[in-house]
Amino acid sequence: MAADLAPGLPPGATAASVAAWTQKFGLIGFEPFGRFHRVVGDREAFFRHAVLRPAHGVGLGPA
Repeated sequence: MAADLAPGLPPGATAASVAAWTQKFGLIGFEPFGRFHRVVGDREAFFRHAVLRPAHGVGLGPA
């Protein structure tokens, strides 16, 4: 997979990028259908954490 998607990146970085992308895809899919209703109280803080943590895992943004 790494050789096809990003030949210049180490396989671990490519796998982490794909994992981060799929997590964002899931978050975006949950929000408009109310799947976080009565589960996540502070959605802004939750989404900030949900975006920054995987971004840090692939070398982007703060820890």
